[in-house]
Amino acid sequence: MKRFRLISVFIFSLLIFTNCKKETKNKLTTQQAHVAQLLADYKIDTSEISPRDRNFLNEIRVIANDVDGLYKDVDAQPNYKAKYDKLKENMTNYIALVTQKATDFYNGSATHIVLTRNSFVVMSYDALQRRVPEFYWTKLGLFAANEVRASVVLSYHVKHLLETNNIHIVLDPSTGDDMAQTLLQSTQTLIVGQLNVLTDIGSLALLNKYGAGNLKNETWLTPEAQNGYRIQEEAENVLASGNLSGYQDLQTEAAIEFGAHEQVYILQPLWDDGLMTQLALFNQFLVQTTQGNITFFGDIFVGTNKYTDAPKGEFIKIPAGADNLQIATNRVSIARNGFHHLNNMRKDFNKSVWIDYSQARIGYHYGVY
Repeated sequence: MKRFRLISVFIFSLLIFTNCKKETKNKLTTQQAHVAQLLADYKIDTSEISPRDRNFLNEIRVIANDVDGLYKDVDAQPNYKAKYDKLKENMTNYIALVTQKATDFYNGSATHIVLTRNSFVVMSYDALQRRVPEFYWTKLGLFAANEVRASVVLSYHVKHLLETNNIHIVLDPSTGDDMAQTLLQSTQTLIVGQLNVLTDIGSLALLNKYGAGNLKNETWLTPEAQNGYRIQEEAENVLASGNLSGYQDLQTEAAIEFGAHEQVYILQPLWDDGLMTQLALFNQFLVQTTQGNITFFGDIFVGTNKYTDAPKGEFIKIPAGADNLQIATNRVSIARNGFHHLNNMRKDFNKSVWIDYSQARIGYHYGVY
């Protein structure tokens, strides 16, 4: 029921956002009435995953969990930059394999290919967190990637509703692109960004095998990544002295540095894209007009599914003043807030169990969006 209300708010907000710019009030009223009538009887598909799809997802999980395969030929590389490049190449090959499998299995369906690629991302973060638990970025990264999936699924529900009822809401008169087309394009852009982050951060996580102290002064790394390894080395030294809480705090700060690296150098080109800039403005509009109660991007839910786990999980809301996601420093603030929140949660035994339980469910693709 909550997802139904979210779809209603999403459509009405986008209509208002679009028409605030176009000033076509009469058309807005007609579209609102039409969509409202359709939504009155709209039901979210809550059917369970079929045995056939489950078997396919298990195949994807096997690929994501083959971390040893990602190290193929890495040790033989002559320096750390070459090792990073080889790790990234191996991970890119995994992504190509998953994409081809999804293309074949779903007969080229763009929607299912995007969702499968996202499944691979979250399954990979689960695998990386279990293999390299000292590299804390992947812990929050899993929950953040899962929330991207929530937005993608919401987009597809809205797209399906619009297309099956022949509703065309033109967003760009110069191209004729309507809302349904834009939603599909945005999800494809989002997943490309997710995969770019996975190949980079996954390679940096696996590179930690060679020692953070050996990596902190590598000049080919960004300043943020170098600082991340420097703090990571401090964290591991503190852990060796028996100070678990101090280790967790420093581990969190290292993750924040790696998060800044991802946002500034890997994801900023995505948000500079015209389509994503418009979505960022729409997201800001949603946040401001609903006092932060509804967001399309930015909030992170620590749990498997915010529609079913809300009483048990915790929401990490966008910090005040950081609602324009086109600005890198705002996204870094969101990440910093998220890592600090998750770090505090794991220091409570029951919450720590919940975090790991939710990670396992997402990693196995059980109960997800």
